[in-house]
Amino acid sequence: MTLGHAVLCENAAILESKALKRISFDSALVPTLEALLLDVYGILRPRPIDYEQRRHLVQTFNSMVMDIFGNNNGFPVVEAFGSFIMDLFTATSDLDLSLNFSDNDMSDFPRDKKISVLKKFSRALYAHQRRGHVSGVLPILKARVPVLKVVDCGTGIECDISVENKDGISRSVFFSLVSSIDERFRILSYLMKFWAKEHGINSSKDRTMNSLSIISLVAFHLQTRNPSILPPFSVILKDGTDISRIQNITNGLKQFGRRNRESIAELFVALLGKLSSVENLWQDGLCASTYEGSWVSKTWESGAGNMNVEDFLDRSQNLARSVGKIEMQKIYRCIRGSLGNLSCFLIGQIGASKLKALLFGSMHLNIPSDQLLYSEGMKRTRGYPFSDSGASLDPITTKKARYTDRTKEPYRYETPSALPNPSIPLLPPLPSHPKNGAYHLGPPVIPFHKGYTLEYHPQYLAVSSQLVYGSQHEQQLPFAQLDYGSQHLRPRPFQLYLGSQLHQHGQNLMDHRT
Repeated sequence: MTLGHAVLCENAAILESKALKRISFDSALVPTLEALLLDVYGILRPRPIDYEQRRHLVQTFNSMVMDIFGNNNGFPVVEAFGSFIMDLFTATSDLDLSLNFSDNDMSDFPRDKKISVLKKFSRALYAHQRRGHVSGVLPILKARVPVLKVVDCGTGIECDISVENKDGISRSVFFSLVSSIDERFRILSYLMKFWAKEHGINSSKDRTMNSLSIISLVAFHLQTRNPSILPPFSVILKDGTDISRIQNITNGLKQFGRRNRESIAELFVALLGKLSSVENLWQDGLCASTYEGSWVSKTWESGAGNMNVEDFLDRSQNLARSVGKIEMQKIYRCIRGSLGNLSCFLIGQIGASKLKALLFGSMHLNIPSDQLLYSEGMKRTRGYPFSDSGASLDPITTKKARYTDRTKEPYRYETPSALPNPSIPLLPPLPSHPKNGAYHLGPPVIPFHKGYTLEYHPQYLAVSSQLVYGSQHEQQLPFAQLDYGSQHLRPRPFQLYLGSQLHQHGQNLMDHRT
């Protein structure tokens, strides 16, 4: 039987308070945890080339749909949404696209017509797949939202194309504007999404949490802090859902959370503690409402869900409806396990490198090997439809990843612009491995062999890095992934020699200062 609203919300508050009290903090270790989390965030943030590639793909698909469907007053048009528009994506994230035939949010576009459009689009993509421009063309027409999947061979980016997905676009733009209110929202969203992905609990098709429910839970957490960091979404939506009005309101809320000075570390631990504490209340109808900015008691048409996260634009919908009963147990095993690992770290039982691996894995982002050979300013030379149109693309300029707690700037990320010692010579590729190269930052020099480690010159960084491989177009191209255990270590750029081409890789590696 569902508990009363007041009783349910009171129980949630009491249980959350008890859960956080069970976590012991050594205040001396909190700055280390803060540095660790911000380091992970810095690694996850995309580079300018990642923005440029996705913008280029949107333009390319727009050219394609014009050839396939014609042009009726500028429609149809392909629009991006999801993590790219919310600026919550990584280099390996999928690109969500919506094929829209009008700008009317209320237009009727039946399911069978959407399926027909995707079938026609897929036939064109199959032709390009035979020419080697794309791969993995896969229409998934029986899904709740019919989608067409395709991978761009040049960048390795997987695109999910749907039709008239106006709801997805609206929510994406909304969250992009919410991110401007307080930067802690974006940082925590990145961390929670990647944490969930690494633990295998960020997939609606696998009946775990989708990204929208995770982001909504982060927003809800910041709404329910004392003092609150984000306002209830009802405040942002008070003048309706028109984007220009929402933007005007969010512009006036930039200082909303200034009285709350909690760090990312404190908020991250508290969020896992909040979720852990209410494990047994979901079934009673407990629901996280970002619209009201508080816990509410709610039942859906199918009864209480395994997890209840209210859709702020359609309050009759549960954003976490895909979560299954058995999968809910897996989600909570991960939450309890991570809280246990954090507790061990905060009392000094495990080190920062161990905690980082337990929370976020090895941090191997599997950057497509094509990106190793493609630096900013270089032109790609693939044929239509996935080729440069000749027009210059202006990549979105990203801000330096920087976190400020309103009183000081303890962590600053700076992108290195040059090698620490450009005079160090490069070794040629090994004759026995013509597709491989060698790093040279001083002795010892380790050639590219799977499983070997790379020793940096001790003058610059005394740390080993495991070499991993990426595959593209049946070529094995190597790249390195830093995995270091101390926030005091300072990663440096390195040189990569492939054939006759020198590529300075490492622009995305940050200069971490404490």
